[in-house]
Amino acid sequence: MEIKTINLKGKEYAPVGERLNAFHEAYKNAQVKTSYDFKEGWCIFRAKVTPDVEKRSHYYTGHSMGKVASEKALEKLETVSLGRALAIAGFAPDGSIASYEEMEKFNG
Repeated sequence: MEIKTINLKGKEYAPVGERLNAFHEAYKNAQVKTSYDFKEGWCIFRAKVTPDVEKRSHYYTGHSMGKVASEKALEKLETVSLGRALAIAGFAPDGSIASYEEMEKFNG
């Protein structure tokens, strides 16, 4: 499985879109679901990736939480949770759990 990476301040990260493409390429019967809850001004996203929806023997989850302060905040939180779930499933060539989007926010 080859996942394209980008360089972010000297370290290679795999964008979530690349991780997702590799996941679907590896598992033809896969399922990806996201959900969210709003609690006291915070949004909590949960992503669940299942390699084989018919077998349902295992799945991987990722979460993210943040304040919804901009028009793209929901999309970013969803992307972070999905990136974490895919990384936990083994779709991160650098072995990291954090997504590019998450590290971009962290590094400012």
